[in-house]
Formats: sequence, structure tokens, C-alpha cells
Amino acid sequence: MFKIAFLVMTLVSCAKHTPTPPPVPHMYDLSGFIGPSFETTNSPCLDGLLVNLGAACETMVQIEGAGVITELSCHKTKKKDSHWEQYTFIVIGDLSIGHPPNTHQFCRDHAAAIYFKSVHK
Repeated sequence: MFKIAFLVMTLVSCAKHTPTPPPVPHMYDLSGFIGPSFETTNSPCLDGLLVNLGAACETMVQIEGAGVITELSCHKTKKKDSHWEQYTFIVIGDLSIGHPPNTHQFCRDHAAAIYFKSVHK
């Protein structure tokens, strides 16, 4: 019995283990956002922005912040000179917070206000 247990342990320890790379912080693949596992945010503005960024971006979408204020950016789009990579979008979940400086309103609904600002490249 001991020999069989030793053999099994030896075989398991010899199995090739491929380490998983650490995740890139704050970068998310939204290309499949509108799919079978889609969960609404209860904000048509935010859902629309996430779906459009996911469809337009060739690389992952950068999402900074959590809670009331969140910034979303697309660093490289599938189409050259797309407007989606020229702006950073600021999502504000508390409508009592005012207009962020140096931004323009993109969309607003009952759950969120979204503003955008130009990205200087």
C-alpha cells in the first residue's frame, strides 16, 4: 500500500505545472460584456458605454477607481483614429456630486452621470 501511495505522489509531483501570470491591475476585457453572462448595472448610460468600449477596443479597457467615481479608458482601438481612444470617461454614481473640472457631459440617467475629457497623446 505504501509503495502505491508513494508512486502516486511521485507521479503527481512530476506533472507539469504551468504558473499563471499575475493579472494586469485595473485592465479588463469587456469585449464579451454583452453576452450570456451579462449583468446590467441598472444604468443605461454605463451599460452602453461599457458595451461600446468593449466592442471598439483592441486592447483591454483600463478601469480606475471603485465606488462613486470611476475612470474608463481605451488605449488602442480596432479602427485607426477612433474617438473611443481619444477620451477618458468619468462615471459618477452619486448624482449630487457636481461636474468634474475640464470635462463635458456624455450621458446621464437615474443611476449615473458620465463625463469625458480629452486624452493628450
